[in-house]
Amino acid sequence: MAGAVAEIRAVSRDDLARDVAVGLGDADVQLRDLVHLHVDALTTALELGAPELLAEQVRWEATRLRGLGLDLEALDVRRAVLRALGPHLSAPATSRVRLLHGEVAHLVADPVAPTGPELPAGAAAYLRAALTLRRTEAVGVVEQALRRGASAAEVTLGILQPAQVEVGRLWQAGHITVAQEHFISAVTQTCLALVATSTDQVSARATSRLVASAVGTEGHDLGLRMLCELLQDEGWETEFLGAGVPGPDLVSFVAAVEPEVVALSVTLPAALASARETIGLLRADPACRDVRVLLGGRAVDAKPELARTLGADGWAPGPAEAIALCRGWATPASPPAADDGSRASRRERALAELVRRYEFEERNVEGALELLAAQMRLTPDELIERLAPPRG
Repeated sequence: MAGAVAEIRAVSRDDLARDVAVGLGDADVQLRDLVHLHVDALTTALELGAPELLAEQVRWEATRLRGLGLDLEALDVRRAVLRALGPHLSAPATSRVRLLHGEVAHLVADPVAPTGPELPAGAAAYLRAALTLRRTEAVGVVEQALRRGASAAEVTLGILQPAQVEVGRLWQAGHITVAQEHFISAVTQTCLALVATSTDQVSARATSRLVASAVGTEGHDLGLRMLCELLQDEGWETEFLGAGVPGPDLVSFVAAVEPEVVALSVTLPAALASARETIGLLRADPACRDVRVLLGGRAVDAKPELARTLGADGWAPGPAEAIALCRGWATPASPPAADDGSRASRRERALAELVRRYEFEERNVEGALELLAAQMRLTPDELIERLAPPRG
C-alpha cells in the first residue's frame, strides 16, 4: 500500500494531468484540475484504505463533467489515469490501483444527482435573489425573518445553510460559474454578520471556548463560520482562524487560549493527511492533549469512520450536529447564585479576606474589590466566589 502511494507521488502531478488530458483528447484547464483532484483522492484512498474517498470523487467528477457538457463515456478519467500511471508503476503498485478501482466501481451506483432536495421556502427565496445577483433582495429575506422573530439557528440552519449546499451542487453540475458561487458565498457571509448583530446574545460570561480552522488552503469555511456564530449565540467564545494555518502554529494558539473544542474542516481528500498530522501535534502537546477535536467537511463525510482513524473525537456532517456534540463537551456552567442574604454574607467574608490577604484598609476595601476584579477580568461576584466560596 505504502509502496503504491510513494510511486504515484513520485510522478509529476502536472505532467500526469497533462498526459491524461491529452489522452482524453481535451486539454481544457478545468479537466486538468479535475485530474489533479482525482489523483489526490486516489493516493489518499490508498493511504487510508478508504475506497469511499475515491468513489465520492468519481461521483463528483461525473456530475462536473456533465455540467461542463463533456461526454462521460469518452472521458473515463479512472482508466485514463491508470493508463498514464502505467509506465511509472511497478507491477504490485499497478495491481493495487486496479484493485482499488474495482472496489470503487462497486461503490459507485448512480454517480449523477440531477436535482437537489427541495429547499425550505426562506432558503428558496434567498437563493432565487442571490442567483440573479440581487444582493439587497437576498439580504432582505434574512432581515425579514429576523424582524419576525426568527432565532439565529432558524435563520442559519433554515435559510443560509441549505441555500449554500444547493449552491455547491449547482456549481458542480455546471449551472453556475465560479464567480456566481463566490458572489453568493460573500452575500451569505454578510448575512451571518447580520444575524450575529441582530439576535439576542447570551450575556453571561462564557464557560466554554472553541477554536475553528479549515485544514489546507481551500476557502470552504462557511460551515465553520456558521458553527462559530451559533455557538456564540449559546454563550461560547469562538475563535475562527480560517484556512492555511500551519499545524505547529495552531497548536501554539490552542495552548494559549485553552479551548474545550478544536473544530477542523477538511474539504479535499489531499488535506486529510494534514488533518491527521495536526491532530497528532495536538495530542503530543501536554497543554493540548485533552482538547476535544471535531472533524467535518466533504472529505470526511464520504467515510465518517475516518474521523476516529485520524485521531479526532467526533465527526459532524453540519453545524447542527456539531453543536450537539459541543454541548456534550462543554464546561458545566457555574451553579446558580445563592439567595440575597447568603450572597451578602459571602461578600462580607470576601471583603474580610481582602483585608487579611492584601492588608487593604477597611474603609477602602469596597473599591479595592471592584478594582481587583477588573484587573483580573472578572465580575465582582466572580471574585467573591473565589475569595469566599460557599461553605459546604
